[in-house]
Amino acid sequence: MSDDELSSTLILRRALFLLLLFGLMLFYLAPGFKGLTHYKGKEQAQIARELARNGSFQTKMIRPLSLHQADQNNEDLDGVHLVGFHDTYHAPLNPMINSLVMRFFKGKNDFKWDRKDTVYYLDRVITATSIIFLLASIGITFLFISRVFDAKIGGVTAVLMLLCELLWRFSQTGLPQMLMLFLFTLGSYLVFRAVEAQCMERKPIWFLLFSALCFGLLALTNWLAVWPFVGLVIFSCFYFKPRGTAAFSMLAVFLVIILPWCLRNLITSGSIFGSGYYAMFGGMGAFEEEIYRTYNRAAGNIFAEGFASKVLKTSLNQLNGIYAFLGSIAVAPLFFISLLHPFKRPQIAAFRWFILAMWIPAVIGMSLFGLDMGSADPNQLHLLFIPLMTGYGIAMLAILWSRIGIAPSMKTFADNGHLWIAIALSTVPMILNLIPGVPRALGGEKEKPTQGLLVSHIRESAEPEEVVVTDSPWDVAWYGDRTSLWLPTTKSQLREIMKRTEKNNNPISGILITRESLRKPLAYLIYGNEKEWGSLILGQNIFMAGASRSKVQPKSWMPSGKGLINSFEGLPFTEPDQKMSSMGYFYYTNPNK
Repeated sequence: MSDDELSSTLILRRALFLLLLFGLMLFYLAPGFKGLTHYKGKEQAQIARELARNGSFQTKMIRPLSLHQADQNNEDLDGVHLVGFHDTYHAPLNPMINSLVMRFFKGKNDFKWDRKDTVYYLDRVITATSIIFLLASIGITFLFISRVFDAKIGGVTAVLMLLCELLWRFSQTGLPQMLMLFLFTLGSYLVFRAVEAQCMERKPIWFLLFSALCFGLLALTNWLAVWPFVGLVIFSCFYFKPRGTAAFSMLAVFLVIILPWCLRNLITSGSIFGSGYYAMFGGMGAFEEEIYRTYNRAAGNIFAEGFASKVLKTSLNQLNGIYAFLGSIAVAPLFFISLLHPFKRPQIAAFRWFILAMWIPAVIGMSLFGLDMGSADPNQLHLLFIPLMTGYGIAMLAILWSRIGIAPSMKTFADNGHLWIAIALSTVPMILNLIPGVPRALGGEKEKPTQGLLVSHIRESAEPEEVVVTDSPWDVAWYGDRTSLWLPTTKSQLREIMKRTEKNNNPISGILITRESLRKPLAYLIYGNEKEWGSLILGQNIFMAGASRSKVQPKSWMPSGKGLINSFEGLPFTEPDQKMSSMGYFYYTNPNK
């Protein structure tokens, strides 16, 4: 093939790649987009909006346990104020970056949703930011894998990442995984450059220090990312010379990055980990929701029964579902087979052990913190290893393919057949997702009101200085732009919280029950941790049964509504809000507020 033909083929491939890239971007930001898909993504989004407004890391979504933790560390007898509450649950970097982007879209109405569209416009802004980090990660991966192996393997790895449905799905959640992928890939690239320098008997220290900077920023994006860095430091102690010096230097840089925020958490909550510390116990037998909805939980009760079995089950689920956790990319699991192959280049042979050294602690961390939502869980760290494991997997597949002995007459298939097969198998999840989504994206289906659109009306029913108690505080905080308290597990805890808020001018305006509770099983509502609110939630279920109605007349639901009011057992929320009730949401307010 002549140089002109090679040039034309290369240009065509790159043009097709860019066309596919922009097509997917438009699809995932098209009218079929229904907003942020994960509640923790909405939490981080509303923190970012508060940062863009006033420059303070405040949250409008308050966990009862976080409130108690802050009260215990506050000298004011009245307790901390709920409006303007400082968040200590989330890592700061993702909200900070999103806040910088949001500043360009503040407008004249201070981020107010005009409801002309069924999707909040900032949802698309945040998703677009995540997609930019995804594309940047793909670019770094191409350069990275091309340096490790060759441009062909680097190009195929980039294509497989572009067609990975899991990565695009995470870009719509509002979670920081795409930012994490960017930082992890960049940090790993710098580690590989350090390995190269070591093999060539050059000093690797500067590459390692900059990689530690990336991993420090990664930890400020998700605290769970500390685990792979622990593996990196341990392996560096044995690999880089002089022994221990490089690892100690990396650890020093890492601590310089994260300690200021840890100190801020210590001052605010009394713990360097903030309230995020208790998230670990969600993987140790108890449920994270149950833990954070408890206002005054004794430390001894956090370790619920089943600690060992739940950690073991999560570990086994990770191993059994490694294909899905690695984005359903067919060749990625072949990385583990590549550990048995004697690569000739020492840097390639050595770097795979660095990958394994980071992956094993990550698995341990995910087992401790839990992966209740499987491959789409916020604690999912396997996806960070997708570029590296895919690159090694393709290289291993090429080695195995070359030993099949395909006839010389089929040269094209012999050279590239394994790559075509890998791409075809890995795009199945993407295709299955695109097929039902295309009619929505093209406007073939009528847009229905989203939950975010309906909940946003709470801002007309609650004043900015008031607090709404709800089962969906992330929606109230993000779409309704009102301070919200996650519904405590018991009524006595809510009374205790109301008593401590009487003097700080942040009254609780009412209790809002959304469709979030409709997803909970009946047994959980009657016998489980929701039993004290069961009558209220069951009333919501009965109310929503049958044909949907555009408007609910007060006379049709007031008799049962009065029965639900009596179930509050002395709580002052006796006035049903007409507007929210007409949309199918129970919002009981205090008429004497």
